[in-house]
Amino acid sequence: MDIWIPLLWLATGICLFAGIHFLQAGRAQVNAQMFRAFGVTSLAVAAYIGAGALMQTPAATASAEWIERLHVSAACLVWPIAFWFISLYSRLRAWRGWVIASAVVFGSLLIINNTGTHSLLMANVEFMEPMVLPWGERVAQVTGTSAPWAPAFYLATLVAFCWGFWRCVALWRMGERRRARPLAIYLVLQLIASGYSEYYTVHPQPTLGWDALPFLALVLLLSRALSLELRSYAAALDTSNTALREEIGLRSQADAELRLMAYTDTVSGLPNRHALADWLAATLTAKPPRQGALVVVDPQRFAIINHALGHRTGDLVIREIGKRLSHAVGKDGLVARLSGDEFAVAVLTQASAPDAALAQATPIAETLRKKLAEPFQIGANTLSVATHMGLAAFQHAHGDGDELLRQAYAALHEARKTLHHGPLVFVQSMQTQAERRLRLEFDLRAGIENGQMHLVYQPQVNHDGKLVGAEALLRWNHPIYGAVAPQEFIGIAEDSGHMPALGRHVLHMACSMLAGLRVHDPFRLSVNISPWQLFLADFMETVHTAIRETGADPRRLTFEITETAFIHDIPDAVAKLRALAELGIRVSIDDFGTGYASIALLKTFPVDELKIDQTFVRDMTIESPDRFVTAMIALGNAMGLQVVAEGVEREDQRAALAQMGCHVFQGYLFSRPIPAATLAERVAAAEAGRAPNITLAAEPRP
Repeated sequence: MDIWIPLLWLATGICLFAGIHFLQAGRAQVNAQMFRAFGVTSLAVAAYIGAGALMQTPAATASAEWIERLHVSAACLVWPIAFWFISLYSRLRAWRGWVIASAVVFGSLLIINNTGTHSLLMANVEFMEPMVLPWGERVAQVTGTSAPWAPAFYLATLVAFCWGFWRCVALWRMGERRRARPLAIYLVLQLIASGYSEYYTVHPQPTLGWDALPFLALVLLLSRALSLELRSYAAALDTSNTALREEIGLRSQADAELRLMAYTDTVSGLPNRHALADWLAATLTAKPPRQGALVVVDPQRFAIINHALGHRTGDLVIREIGKRLSHAVGKDGLVARLSGDEFAVAVLTQASAPDAALAQATPIAETLRKKLAEPFQIGANTLSVATHMGLAAFQHAHGDGDELLRQAYAALHEARKTLHHGPLVFVQSMQTQAERRLRLEFDLRAGIENGQMHLVYQPQVNHDGKLVGAEALLRWNHPIYGAVAPQEFIGIAEDSGHMPALGRHVLHMACSMLAGLRVHDPFRLSVNISPWQLFLADFMETVHTAIRETGADPRRLTFEITETAFIHDIPDAVAKLRALAELGIRVSIDDFGTGYASIALLKTFPVDELKIDQTFVRDMTIESPDRFVTAMIALGNAMGLQVVAEGVEREDQRAALAQMGCHVFQGYLFSRPIPAATLAERVAAAEAGRAPNITLAAEPRP
């Protein structure tokens, strides 16, 4: 009956299985290299035990010298691999030197073993009479003369053995007793086995070869220790995944809350301007077309209520107005708060003809006015609200919600100007502004070509008051109308097709100015880019041309793009923004909070900056911070974006924004827009280290 040799083959199989298991398990672990090292060590031990089993097989007598060399070769491989594993296992930082040194020593011995006239340990190999075990199994016995290099091998293994004890003690001192204990047990077993082997080397007599079994103990003991670590890593991974799922849930909830904030007015609970724009876009393009009108409601004397009774009472008035409008309109329409004390009421009628729809909508608007005029109780105060109303019929907007809103505002403006108390309907006689627009559109190309356009620059400062940039602002001195506001002629340029030429002209002027400045870090010049300009096929060619012809440094350019640009052609926008980033040009979302940008878009587009629109800053103070502004700044900081606030005109606004975490400020508190020469002087002063001139502009904001 054979027991001993099968046990050795079983030990070989165990080590082989452990090696393959830990090589596969180590792929997804934090300490992947340590697990791979143990897997390789187990495979090497399997080879060593297998070679030892061959040595003790009686059938091996015909190839004794070859098997002896194989056995010694396996031993020379085990030790440097064990150095690698034990170094990682014992958390040795400078482990590469030890591994390289052991590889050099045992590698040299391996070469001597395989290239010499005899093996590394025995000059000649002779088989003794097989040893017969008590159960009748015959085990081969090998003897021979010690080879010259044998002492070197034994010395190297002794050094490795002592080094292993040193790492075991180091682990124990680090408090890693769970790791140190199995390593110590192996070393003790190895010491006993080595002593046993040396004893029978001095007193030769038939005996079994036990020297390979401590390596089996190493594999078994450390397999258990590392398996415990694997389970610990798995448990930690499960915990991490659970935390990640919770985090995703929180982020989804935050996204939903931000979306709600973006489309809902926080004071009245009504839809805001963005929600109204979406509703109008869907309604005006519906098939079959719906008939109705849009009413813009402007309560009078609301500022007096705020000043006399406080903003809390003003908020209660806003809520009451919203409730009355919603109750009067019912389900056949939409009530939205536009801004401040302005409301919009979209009224749907049952009429099929536009004129009939307008005839039905006008008395509804009059009913709204009367409802608001009825007294209501706010605390101890009995209040009533008189209103101005502008009304525009759906059919005049030609499916354009913005145009419909502009028409309603035009009627409201006329009602304010004429002190008209009822709802005033937009009619075609209100053409003064339209005529002006037509003349400006006609003269726009000549204004670009004849040098009527020029740039002024509004400085941007950080929280220390240091000049860190400026925004290039376009101005047009019309020969008839004089100074024309950019808000007016930019829209005309976009609608009339002049935007490409105007955009190229502005970009070239800004780059020329930047090239002439001796700027300092981190100064950057911001240039507004229209959505129309961004989506032109030759946009990037225009940018390259402007930089090449002027010699401007693109790393000091920031392109401000309104968030409405990102809802058109997303793939094209992403490609162009990435191309700008490759040039070093930063991208800023201008007027953030007034358009359609969402967290999903911010994650999709490679942007560097959020610019908070001045409408959010205008009424904000430390005592009454805008929660929407707080959310926008927090969102920007969380996504690693620079946050710029424009329209900062008072110190309390700046202080409130700084307290919220805003990085850069722009507005009349620091400087009004200035010519290029003045900006160059301020840049030079900042470069020379002189304190910036931060004063509140005396002139009112244009």
